[in-house]
Amino acid sequence: MADKNWGNCKGCRYFNSHNAQPDDTEVAQCMEPELREFELQVTGMSGCNEFEARTGISGGAYQEPESAPVH
Repeated sequence: MADKNWGNCKGCRYFNSHNAQPDDTEVAQCMEPELREFELQVTGMSGCNEFEARTGISGGAYQEPESAPVH
């Protein structure tokens, strides 16, 4: 059974690429919040279980998640 949270970095929102369609050989930093402090440089064909699908590019690949309103 496949893990729904696993995927290749090139298709993940945390892959800090400025390319709309990164390829397997591109290298970029992983910006996943719990992994960011390690400054991991990964290739597009790398993968992990913190995958979240990319939705688009606007000014840069990685976008901070929207925070919940503070009341």
